[in-house]
Amino acid sequence: MKANPLLVAAVLLALLGGAVWYTRENPPADEDAQPKVVDLEEAEIREVSLLRKGQDAITVVRGADDEWEFGGGLEIPADQSAVGQLVSSLATLNAERVVSESVVDWGPYELAEPELAVSFKLAEGGGAVQFGRDTPTGSGVFARLEGDPRLFTLYSYNKTTFEKSRFDLRDKRLLDLDDASISSVTVAAGGRTLQFERAEGNWSIVLPYRLRADDFTVSDLVRAVRTAEMTEVLSDSAESADYSFRAPLATVSVADDSGEHELKLAKDGDTYYAASSAHGGVFGVSATLAESFDKPLEDFRNKKLFDFGFADPERVEVRAGDKGVALVKGEDGWLLESDGNREVDGEQAQTLLDRLRNLTATEFPSDDAERQRAFGLDSPAITASVTPAGEDGAAETVLVSNTGQTLVYAARAGEPSTYRVEQSAGLDIERAVEDILAPPDAEDTSAEPAAEGEDSDS
Repeated sequence: MKANPLLVAAVLLALLGGAVWYTRENPPADEDAQPKVVDLEEAEIREVSLLRKGQDAITVVRGADDEWEFGGGLEIPADQSAVGQLVSSLATLNAERVVSESVVDWGPYELAEPELAVSFKLAEGGGAVQFGRDTPTGSGVFARLEGDPRLFTLYSYNKTTFEKSRFDLRDKRLLDLDDASISSVTVAAGGRTLQFERAEGNWSIVLPYRLRADDFTVSDLVRAVRTAEMTEVLSDSAESADYSFRAPLATVSVADDSGEHELKLAKDGDTYYAASSAHGGVFGVSATLAESFDKPLEDFRNKKLFDFGFADPERVEVRAGDKGVALVKGEDGWLLESDGNREVDGEQAQTLLDRLRNLTATEFPSDDAERQRAFGLDSPAITASVTPAGEDGAAETVLVSNTGQTLVYAARAGEPSTYRVEQSAGLDIERAVEDILAPPDAEDTSAEPAAEGEDSDS
């Protein structure tokens, strides 16, 4: 009898569907999957101890707010990131392979009395991973989970992850500062004292006297203090006779909402070291850190004459010799208020703004207001005022001395400091004013010339 093709197809389809369902419900074992030695959620682990033969155990305990701290009464702060990485590695520890499903004698693998063991405690129960000798190839290590008869091999880097010292796991920051609330920083170094204060997010210099500060440079200094780290512990006591702070390289004091903090840095031969109000002891530090605080006042000063940023101001007024312009920001561009509010070429207006915005000091010859006359600033060649946009925008005015001389100076009106500026910078401002005042090109309204051979009178 000839088989019905439709019936055969229906049977095959049913078999195929059944096979798909069975495979989905009973997936094949992944031969490449690494066997798990430990399989936990990190949050389950409450305590970890690193046990090395002949050494004191290093224990970290999950404390309040899930913050890690050292156990055993050790009062040094733990590095939350370093401990977190160690715990994460432990929680999902995979083996390279299972060597044996059941081992009776652990001696040949140096697992009867292991050199390194990592024990962990959970809310209920716990366990320990033990590391033995290296595998014959040298790329792995024998290991076991305490109470588990299986013998594993792990990659060598798995063991290295847990070969940590107490120093590796401690918080190495020399000061614990709240960056958002830091209000002042004082640095005594190189025979001078500099003090900076922050108000409304902006830094200013208050010692040796009040000056405008470069926010970026001071912020870099604050960052250096906030992230300053020890490289080693030299002494457990800050009063060690081996390390003197009688003539420190630098003393840095910082105030934040939690109070005053102090860091002292010194040098003996090629050894740089520090003492901190946050820790008892003397700590090695890098030469780069120790020397980063010995900077002159000029490095922290704001070298820009104008403070207005990259946003367009509301008004710009410049008097250069017998020429002057007053620009106001209109809806569609700049208007020359001093010439009937005629529209100004946007590129020309932007050039003048850039010349003012980029006016920069090359040095600071004086901070005495009485001496500004000696620099020609009692009769300036250029007077420029910029009013920032906004209801509270206060105009800032800058004076520039005679640009016909090689040495050109500038000052901010009402402030004692004198700045030396490039002669070309002053000349560029004068040229930008001249370009704006130049009359726009007159339209050619004359009749077109007559064509060749055509009677112009016709």
